[in-house]
Amino acid sequence: MAEEVARRLRAGEIGIIDDLTRRFEETCIRTGLAHTGGRKVEAAHILGWGRNTLTRKIQELGMEQHDDEAHD
Repeated sequence: MAEEVARRLRAGEIGIIDDLTRRFEETCIRTGLAHTGGRKVEAAHILGWGRNTLTRKIQELGMEQHDDEAHD
């Protein structure tokens, strides 16, 4: 990650924290949900969030699951 940040800064990019934060959160959410078998309450707990925060983050990141894949 540090190498990517340094590379992007050398390239003159600005605002990289937003992209990196988005990618990090998406990775954490996907991994947390996979670890819990899709159970949002458990995934939120292990990530240190409440269920509503997890649900909001999923929506903000455009990660909504299809109804038949969602587990509450």
